[in-house]
This record gives sequence, structure tokens and C-alpha cells, in this order.
Amino acid sequence: MTLINKHLIWLIVGGGLLGVSQQIAIVVLPLLAKVMAVSYESLVNWQALGSLLFLFSSVFWAKAVAKHGITWVVKVSTVGFLLSNLMLLCLWLNHQWLATTMMLAIFIVSRVCHGVFSSGIVPQLQTSALMLYPHNSVAALAKVALGGTLARCLTPLLCMGLLMFSATWVFALPIVLAMCVLWATPRLAKVQLPLNKARKVTQHRGLLVVALLSAFCLCYGQFSLVHVFARFIPDNSIAVSQWVAGNLALTACLSSFNQLYYIKKRQMNAEKLLIASVAFALLMAGVASLVNSLVAVCVCISLLFMALNSATLAYTNVIVAHTSSQFTNYITLVHTLGYALGALWINFSFAQPFAVICVALSVVFAIIVTRYIRFAYLSQCS
Repeated sequence: MTLINKHLIWLIVGGGLLGVSQQIAIVVLPLLAKVMAVSYESLVNWQALGSLLFLFSSVFWAKAVAKHGITWVVKVSTVGFLLSNLMLLCLWLNHQWLATTMMLAIFIVSRVCHGVFSSGIVPQLQTSALMLYPHNSVAALAKVALGGTLARCLTPLLCMGLLMFSATWVFALPIVLAMCVLWATPRLAKVQLPLNKARKVTQHRGLLVVALLSAFCLCYGQFSLVHVFARFIPDNSIAVSQWVAGNLALTACLSSFNQLYYIKKRQMNAEKLLIASVAFALLMAGVASLVNSLVAVCVCISLLFMALNSATLAYTNVIVAHTSSQFTNYITLVHTLGYALGALWINFSFAQPFAVICVALSVVFAIIVTRYIRFAYLSQCS
């Protein structure tokens, strides 16, 4: 295996670790709730609380990168991710001999470990991709994003196949992938960025707001799928679930092809890609709010989510390329806040949830166009 292929596998598999873990949680939490004799909702709440630790741990890993380097952070974070999943595997294998209180304690420690360590993986992979493939930064970030997209697309299918043999293999899957990431992690030199790049941080505060609102739109849109499809298929929860699954699968396929295109394309302007992606997302959100065809709504929503994934690549590329590697951790923090806001916003029953997304994307579009005129376009003219 060549060094380039090893790096590519590392970025794709590492980029998919969190996606695999999240998808597997959907599968194994009902199984654990049954053997632990606790409610499914309680495990979901502990899972969510563990994920909220990303808000604090991402800042810690940003400081750790400056002190110890990217390679050290990726390895330590992956080991922590590995340990958190080993705890779940041990819980599953020994549930017949453990008391409910002990099993719940192991589960909570596992989720805390996951929240503390896992936030250090993807941001450093994004920075590493920019270092390994400096000539095409959008394609470099697309390699990491492709891992997450493939994880969301393929993990449910893998889980279905593994469950036919034994649920133990489902618990073992993230452990195997984490070991592959540890094996393939290259030794990357510490990079000292020029001071003039650090001074440009103030130019990207608007993009952090863009990241927050984009994450909100993506999360709120996905949680709203059930309500949107239920308007077309009332009193049929199974059919609604099938349409939701089909929409997410279509989104994953479209995003995969989109990211592969970015990987193949030799050069791309991230600033213009960001404007085009947000404009297209805004258009699709508006159409999804107006049309009355179930198929048309499903397709428009998938294209909306694809455009938001593309926008994420673009603004991450702009921020990381012009600031320090620590900012990937801050982007993770902002994404976590956006996802939490989107999940909470679902409690407000809006008749047209994608009209709310239109409003949020209008704010995003105004920010990026204003920023482009102020920093990118005027600098090119001068």
C-alpha cells in the first residue's frame, strides 16, 4: 500500500468514526435498554449529555494541538474513542452477571469518555488533510467529509448484516475502525503559522455565525422530516419512517457524489463555492416550503441537505486556510451548539418548518455576501 493511499484511508475512515458511532447508537441503545432493564429514553438522555461535553473538550484539544501537535492529539483522541466503545462491548458481553446499577454506571462513564475524547478527532483530520494535500484545500476537506457521509449511508446496512450473525459484531465495528485509524496515523510535523494569519481571525467571526446557523438548519431540518412527511401520509407511522429513511439515504448518496466531484476537481474557489452552496440551499428550502408533492418535497429537502454539506466544506476551508489549526476545534464547538439549538427548536410546532430554515439561510446568505464584498472581492480588485 502506497503512502498516499494509506493517508487517504486514514482520512476517510477517521472522518467516519463519529458517524459510525452515532448510527450504531441508534441500533444498540434499544438492545442495551432491554438487557439493562432501564428505559430507552434514559439512555438517549445520557447519550446526549455525553455529546454536550464536546463544547468543553473541543477547546481543550485546540490548546493540546498547539502544545503536542496533531499526531499526538489524533492518537490520544482515538484511544479514548476506542476505550469508550470497549466499555460498551464489555457491558454487552457481561450483562448477565452485572447489576443494573453497575451497567448504568459503565454506560455513563463510556458516554463521558466518548464526549471528552471524540471531539479531538475530526478537527485534526481536517487540518491534517490541508497539510497533506495543500494544492487543493476543498478536495482535502472533502476526503474527511466523505468518510462521515459514507458512515451515515453504509453503517445501517452493515448493522443489518451483522445483526444476522450476532449483535456483538455491531459493538465491535467502531473498535475495529478505531484500530485502523491508529495504525494509519502518520507522523505530522508541528506547523508554526505566520502571525499575520492569526491577525485575520476577526475576519471570520461572521463565518462562525454561518457555521452555527448552517448546523441549526441541518439538524432542525432532519428532525422536522417526520412532521413534514406526516402531512402527506397521516396516520401511517411506518410509511413516514420509510420516507424519512429514504430521504436520508438519498441525501447521503447525493453528498457522496458531490464530495467525490470536489476530490477529483483540481482547483476550486472556496469563497464562491460557499455563496453558490448557500444560495442553492436557500432556493431548495423555499421550494420545499411551497410545493405540494411528496416526491418533490423529498427531493428538494435532500438537495437542501447536500448543499448545506457543501457549504460546510467551503466555510471550513476558508476559516482553516486563513487562521490556525485550532479553529477546526472551534468550528466543532459551534456545530455542537447549532445541533443542540436545532434539536430544541423542534419543540416549537411550526406549520412550515422549512420556512424557518429559509429565514435562517437568508441571514446566512446576507452574511457571506457582505463578507465576500468586504474581504475577498475588494482584495482581488486592489
